[in-house]
Amino acid sequence: MKARLKAALSVLCVCLGGFSRAQPAAEFYKAATIRIVVAAGSGESYDFAGRLVARHLGRFIPGNPKIVVENMPGASGRVGANYLFNAAPMDGAVIVGLLQTSAMGQAIGEAGVRYDALKFHFLGSPITPTDVFAVLRAAGVASMEEAKRKEVTIGSTGVTAQNYIFPALANQLLGTKFKIVTGYSGGNDINLAVERGEVQGRGAFPWGQLKATRPGWISTGEIVLLAQTGLVKDPELPNVPRLVDLAGTDDARRIFEFLSLTAEMGRPFATPPGAPRDRVDLLRAAFDAMMRDKDFLADGGRAMEEMIPKSGAELEGIVKRILAFEPRAIERFKAILAGLGK
Repeated sequence: MKARLKAALSVLCVCLGGFSRAQPAAEFYKAATIRIVVAAGSGESYDFAGRLVARHLGRFIPGNPKIVVENMPGASGRVGANYLFNAAPMDGAVIVGLLQTSAMGQAIGEAGVRYDALKFHFLGSPITPTDVFAVLRAAGVASMEEAKRKEVTIGSTGVTAQNYIFPALANQLLGTKFKIVTGYSGGNDINLAVERGEVQGRGAFPWGQLKATRPGWISTGEIVLLAQTGLVKDPELPNVPRLVDLAGTDDARRIFEFLSLTAEMGRPFATPPGAPRDRVDLLRAAFDAMMRDKDFLADGGRAMEEMIPKSGAELEGIVKRILAFEPRAIERFKAILAGLGK
């Protein structure tokens, strides 16, 4: 009897699960609670993006569903990306705010990658920050050229993070002398370390976050910007060179282009590979409408974030370019990182 009851309950669960997936998307979201899982710690730029989206996205989804945010940091975003691919419910009620390095980690065969970014359903990215090399003026360098002649201590979270990779590659490809100190739990801790005098700068600092959280560093001239990342120069920083502008060889330029493509991912949001197509389409349309909304843009702008939206289709195109990037450049990049990590 117990065995038959257990079997009947199992069949019922399967049927109910199938019914849930068969519901029209609009009906499903009227009763759903959406979880936004951020693959970074609280207080970080990614966390801000997740909470910004949570405040507004429901207005563009039928029934204005409740949206909750939770953080799932770890392994430079791989914990969250692996969760999205392998464990997240595939009903369309879970959205993960990925790190922009997710596709890059896959392209270089990073340890612990258990996902295929090509199979994620990308919804969009509302923010495309420009990362800058920011060092204290007191460090005594005002350009990357001067950083080739004098050691500057840079704070970093770990060897797989952009705040490590960018200064480390500058050392290898440009000849700079950044001394990188790892072990900080996040960007906020690095900022505090700069203020305490433990380090003299940060190698990947989102420009919008720098303006919002440390405006005094800018207004007093306490900080110097040595370079910016990304393929497109930030209009507010016309005199700050891009890394690709500083490359002295074709090989160096291609490697910096690869990294700059990663920066173009911005703050990407995605649903699992198995999410129903109609629900993915509804969420994409909601993201597109939200990213055009004046209240949403004003909310992000108050935090001085760079509200430069990218659609899900655009993100998928960037992921394809990253994963199909020139093998020679990727192998050179991997070889440099392997040597740096020893």
